[in-house]
Amino acid sequence: MRQVTNGTGEAELRVTADELAMPTDRRLVLAAERLFAERGVDAVSLRAVMAAAGTNVASVHYHFGSKDALIEALIRQRSDAVAARRSVLLDEMEESGVVTARGLAEAFVTPVWEMAVGEGAAWVKFIAGILGSGHPALRTVADGFTDQAVRFTALLEARYPELPRPTVRFRLAQAMTLTFQVLGDVHQTQNLLAISGVQLGPEQVMGELVDVVTAILAGPPAQ
Repeated sequence: MRQVTNGTGEAELRVTADELAMPTDRRLVLAAERLFAERGVDAVSLRAVMAAAGTNVASVHYHFGSKDALIEALIRQRSDAVAARRSVLLDEMEESGVVTARGLAEAFVTPVWEMAVGEGAAWVKFIAGILGSGHPALRTVADGFTDQAVRFTALLEARYPELPRPTVRFRLAQAMTLTFQVLGDVHQTQNLLAISGVQLGPEQVMGELVDVVTAILAGPPAQ
């Protein structure tokens, strides 16, 4: 990725040479994704996003209208892909005729993992920041998860009919927060474990996360 610095040493251009040939709205989303992931939404100005995308000062307003609209577009650009991937995994599990807590956990975690180790790493970290900070954009994140939550809820209730609806929804919310927190910065997770002498590779982190999410989903109801 090519970077240009200003007089203060702050990186301005945050898109690659190939990305500079992309449509302006796409470059703005990519630049915002990277800056928001690194610094947090509130710490990044629209001017910084435009500089990072290599666009003129009016481009964000022209293409999105406001910072809030840019954030919404950024959230939805990859959440739709996550939702589609989850649907495929859930379809495969249902077609097998065996719905398990582990299968649900894998369908929940795997699409985010694939983003985190692929081109969507900054997006996963960005979403983790929203979930952790309680930023108003959390509503947009939640709205994007609504259809998935309905399906996961129905499958969990069918598998564990003794679980009350509020318990199911609470567990799904915790699974979501934990998944993004861990995968938003896999290296940080590894470093924290290393302090206690535990060395895990990225794939092992993924496996442990699926185990924990399985436990969250399958735990017994409160007595």
